[in-house]
Amino acid sequence: MARSWAELAAAEVIVCSCAPQGAVDVARRVAKTDFHGVYVEANPLSPRSLDSVVGALGEGVQLVDAGIIGPPPGIGPATHLVLSGPAAAVQVVADLWETTPVTPIVAGLQVGQASAAKAAYALFNKGRIALAVLARSLAAAAEVTDVLTNQSGRPGADILADAELETSLREVAWRWGPEFDEIARTLAEHQLSPDVATVLRQVWTQLDE
Repeated sequence: MARSWAELAAAEVIVCSCAPQGAVDVARRVAKTDFHGVYVEANPLSPRSLDSVVGALGEGVQLVDAGIIGPPPGIGPATHLVLSGPAAAVQVVADLWETTPVTPIVAGLQVGQASAAKAAYALFNKGRIALAVLARSLAAAAEVTDVLTNQSGRPGADILADAELETSLREVAWRWGPEFDEIARTLAEHQLSPDVATVLRQVWTQLDE
């Protein structure tokens, strides 16, 4: 493991996984090291942001687009690393996780496909969590929280009874908010309405205040 930015120049593969608002800055720092290996961009980015990463890295770097779906390995459901990009570079990355608890899934040959898959799942999964926060807020404002939580036994509604939901989400709102900005841009760049993602982003804004 590299202990400094300068040591990264000798690496064969770099995996960048951080909050989306830091992805381009990390790519710029890596570019200053004269790195010429495979760069795995494993952040939830829109096509526009991915283009910025490519531009920051410059020539001589093989970019593999990636999306992480699921919890940390060994905790709960399976952890998937969705990959897309040049076949040879994608295979190099997939081989790194072959004997680990992380399952690589190849989405396609185009940079952006893995990020789109991640965005689609995040919109569904984190979107329903944001809706649960709004539903709980509405119930509390109308003083009908007990009625709402009594519905938590219905399929998919268990989250409505989670009294610690808002508290736990405050710890991740600072990065989930920017992720929904990227989701909105991704929807727009695929000629789909970004309105839902834009509205749900406000849930993370309020939790981060």
